[in-house]
Amino acid sequence: MKSSRHPRAAFAAALVAALAGTASAAPFLNSAPELVADGKLKMKVLSGSHGLPKPAPQAWTRTVTEGTETRTEKVYDEKELSYVKELLGAWKDKKGNEMRLAKPDKYPWGEGVEYKTTKTLKSGETYYIDFKFVEDVAPAAAAKMLKDAADSLSDSVMGMSSAYSSMKWWEQATREYKFMTDLNKAAGGRFIRDAMKLMEAMRKSYEFYVPKQKEVGLCTVRVFKTLAGYREYRASTGDDDQMSCGLWDPNREELLIAAEDQKDAQNTMRHEAFHQYLHYATAGADHAIWFNEGHATFFEGVRYNPANNTVKVVDEGNRAMWVSRNPAAHARNMKRILKMTQAQFYSGDANLNYCTAWALTYFLEKGAYASKEFEPYRKVLPKYLELTGSGVRGLEATKEAFKEVEGRDLEADFMNFWKRYRKPALNARQGN
Repeated sequence: MKSSRHPRAAFAAALVAALAGTASAAPFLNSAPELVADGKLKMKVLSGSHGLPKPAPQAWTRTVTEGTETRTEKVYDEKELSYVKELLGAWKDKKGNEMRLAKPDKYPWGEGVEYKTTKTLKSGETYYIDFKFVEDVAPAAAAKMLKDAADSLSDSVMGMSSAYSSMKWWEQATREYKFMTDLNKAAGGRFIRDAMKLMEAMRKSYEFYVPKQKEVGLCTVRVFKTLAGYREYRASTGDDDQMSCGLWDPNREELLIAAEDQKDAQNTMRHEAFHQYLHYATAGADHAIWFNEGHATFFEGVRYNPANNTVKVVDEGNRAMWVSRNPAAHARNMKRILKMTQAQFYSGDANLNYCTAWALTYFLEKGAYASKEFEPYRKVLPKYLELTGSGVRGLEATKEAFKEVEGRDLEADFMNFWKRYRKPALNARQGN
């Protein structure tokens, strides 16, 4: 017997029922275990989840004086350092439910967490598992998920080398940079390879214009597939960052980049990587904001030659465009930014200040070498770096360094350069 119900009505009712079922569906685990803990363990994880990157521990620098000797050393929060060392994996699904796996040692795991358990493997190693639900999950269902996760945890990973892992993070390193990313390894691998090659060329340029005062070592770059992932990571470290798409975090010693727009990501990387380089190359010296941001923007405008892996710093890009629109306004602003604190630089007309810092740095690094008229300006930056390298703070070093051009009219000299010597400056003092 055929139903008298209209087919469209039946379809609508079924759709409503399906949507209602989806809306009320509780979180659950994947049906099969996957590789976790850098491939050393396998375990079932939250269905539809993505792996959360392990945050780098926050560090502070303190000065220690013993007799006549003074040294700086890094200090870590012991609880945070233990947490980072012990965490083996963390996952979050689209609704915000979270799951963690850890190898507990010193960190007091379980504080304030309702759903948690441990499991000891045959090897004698004990592991900790917990869940944090944002949805209403029945206690019985939560207990079942904990048991299922614990039962699936194993160190028998033979034959799983090609298994899919929700963590998705992988690493690649050169002598100078270690890249960590959740970009798809096949599609994103080329971006990482290109970025690593570019940064090798950029490092040579950084070192040419701002000679290192100590060895820099391996620099960490964390590249996020999405802007949302970047901001989620920033939030996990206590920073409610809804504005940036990349930055250098000196406390955690990481360069963070969102790579949703890969062209913009490379531009941001060149800028932020200079901040990273300067931190290490000058042993964390105090630098004036005009110098730090001026050079970071200076390295945004480069022409890259992949054939011989070199970069040429040029007067192109957004900063040069803004200066070209009104060079006199930026020339007038130069003496002001030389005295600005970081707060003053960012709280005023930030675009004007950034572009002025670029213009001043470009003039000192290249324009001063375009004509003998500007020869005295060639002494300013070496003097500044000598002073900051000996412990003089950035603003005081600026004041002393510009005594090398005492009596000169900076505003007039810059305007003279901009009108007459931009072309010869392009090929003046190239790093590679």
